[in-house]
Amino acid sequence: MKTFLPLAFSLVCCFGCRDTSNKLSKQILEKYLDRNVTVFGSYAVIKLPVTTGVRIWNPVQIVRGPDNLMYAANHTGEIYSLRDTDGDGLEDHAALFCDVKEQGLRSPAGIAFKGRDLYVGTAQEVRVYTDTDGDLKADENRIFLKDIPHSEHPYEWSSALTFGGDGQLYLVLTTDSWNAGASPDPEGWRGSMLRISPDGKKVERFATGVRSVAGMVLNEYNDLLFVDNEGGGNPTEELNVALQGHFYGHNPVKFGNPEVTKPIYNLQTEVAPAGMEINSVNNDFGGTGGDLFIAFYGPGERWNRGAIGRLKLTRLTDSTYNVTEFPVAKGIPKVSDLAFGANGDLYVSHVGKTDYWYQPVDTVEGAFYRLIHVPWIEAASIEVVAERSNASESTLELGKDLFARSACSACHSVDGKSELLGPDLKDIGHIYSREELLEEIKSPSIRIKPSMIASKITDMNGEVLLGRIVSSDAQRIRLMVIGNRIIDIPRSDIKKEEFTKTSLMYEGLLNGMPQNEIDALLSYLMSLHEANEPGG
Repeated sequence: MKTFLPLAFSLVCCFGCRDTSNKLSKQILEKYLDRNVTVFGSYAVIKLPVTTGVRIWNPVQIVRGPDNLMYAANHTGEIYSLRDTDGDGLEDHAALFCDVKEQGLRSPAGIAFKGRDLYVGTAQEVRVYTDTDGDLKADENRIFLKDIPHSEHPYEWSSALTFGGDGQLYLVLTTDSWNAGASPDPEGWRGSMLRISPDGKKVERFATGVRSVAGMVLNEYNDLLFVDNEGGGNPTEELNVALQGHFYGHNPVKFGNPEVTKPIYNLQTEVAPAGMEINSVNNDFGGTGGDLFIAFYGPGERWNRGAIGRLKLTRLTDSTYNVTEFPVAKGIPKVSDLAFGANGDLYVSHVGKTDYWYQPVDTVEGAFYRLIHVPWIEAASIEVVAERSNASESTLELGKDLFARSACSACHSVDGKSELLGPDLKDIGHIYSREELLEEIKSPSIRIKPSMIASKITDMNGEVLLGRIVSSDAQRIRLMVIGNRIIDIPRSDIKKEEFTKTSLMYEGLLNGMPQNEIDALLSYLMSLHEANEPGG
């Protein structure tokens, strides 16, 4: 049975635990302890005082590298190791390893070490950086994978770099389904998982139909587990097993409408899963040895949202999994990645504020946290599942009727399957609180998911079409317009393409609606959140 345990639990350090509390004084821990973070175990959450060296600017990745140092990547291009220079046990300095901007590259959204070689996935290519003289700074680099279908669209990354049990490199290229300026992609690489031979000469399309995969891990059974985000054919926040030749639901037209492989589990701790790592069975970390840890970015531009979750997975004889989910921490906003250090502690990257397309902003944003298991921290005991509606049946019926009468149902499905002009609302009560949902309805243009951005297309005759790009390729754009009608537009017929920051949703939906009806509509929407079901 797959379950989600919503209540906190007490974690007790047992014999053999790699307790770092005896290496760090309580005085130091107290000094840097972030008390705004809610922990569901005996964890001290320390915001690392990294104040010298490379500026920490929208860090998107963190991994354990050579010499037991933690390495991280800024979205701005710098990759660096974290060092403790004053001997207090906490990292305070970022030492540059390489900067992908020097090779004209951007967005190092995926990094993975193989020995002393660091493989870096960028928007344009995968490059290998090597420290040959042992000074912890790269002095050689080479191209590993080039010719990635690439345009200047900001949402084009090579992410989730992971070496498989076969020694080959696996990675994901983010979708181009809503990218009006998508580059030609004859091999169907974008929105796919690729497998690359150790010499970089053979590239295979391993799996298809993925959307925005930020994390992938290889477990003890040589299964590649990966997470994907809800939207565009993905009804939930997913945990999947990567299987060769399988299709995972996103952008079916591009891949010939194949049968969909369902996720093994629907994640519940938060939305927008990002980085992930399996804790070593030898690292107790509060009784979590062997468990899978997942970073959650949280919804869009909700800058105070983010969390860390933990999954206990049991592989059955038929190769399926039983999964139980636990919360680890809430209140670290915009968590982009996590990794365990040689000290047994969990390191977390907080990406901070970005622009609309998750690119760096002009102000310096981001930080690193370190979770340390210590017995004197008291675990929280609050429920962390999404807000539930306690409304009466009559109120929910009124809300359902208003949803239909207000024409909400014309653009929003609630079944988790149908693709209409607006996002599916089946799980909206998990994504937003009641207050956040009300703000989304009242001010729909403040925050718009990239997959829901409106496009204005002018054809050669001057006719203007406004809608949402469903998919695109080198020959045509498929645009969904009001009425949920999809129009195929040959690129040769297009004079001008523009993105608009104005939502396709009507601004004054609640104008003139009595408060009791607004409350009923919100109660109905919050009630759409359903319990997690296997493979749902």
